[in-house]
Amino acid sequence: MLKIAAASPYWYAPVCMEVAYLCRMRLSEVLDMTDANELPNGLLIKRRKGSRDNITAWNDRLKAAWQTAITTRNQILSQRKQPHPFRPEDRFVFISERTGDLIQVSSLKTAIGRITNTAQAEADRSGIQWIRFTFHDLKRKGVSDTPGNKQDASGHRNASMLNIYDVKLKTVELSSG
Repeated sequence: MLKIAAASPYWYAPVCMEVAYLCRMRLSEVLDMTDANELPNGLLIKRRKGSRDNITAWNDRLKAAWQTAITTRNQILSQRKQPHPFRPEDRFVFISERTGDLIQVSSLKTAIGRITNTAQAEADRSGIQWIRFTFHDLKRKGVSDTPGNKQDASGHRNASMLNIYDVKLKTVELSSG
């Protein structure tokens, strides 16, 4: 799906998907990101819905995705001859090529829907079993794949909030009796 998103006309879709997975973020949290989220040790993740903010430490994959987003945003503003907002918290990372404005949630949902339809059609042609998933499933998968304390990684305030996010299958050992 990420490869299909990268080949789509929506520059922001694969980058948003990558950041959402790596930082275990909701769609709206990704689109809210500004230059103020960039810290020397990682990305400051501002959570919604009562979850705790946290910092996702840089790794090569996250740094590459972030740099792609910043470079593309700067190119769009430059081509449109639009000034960069002065304050880092006002410089949104994901902006429209057409308007230079912040990408709206509905626009990203539309893009992801179109990419998903393309992926489904490609899977059907290839005989691959396709399982539909939502953008929010990227957060679930990111939480499941994160080693260590999943509650800290997800920003959830308690374990019951976390239960729906850890989707890895558990291996159960049989007794020797």
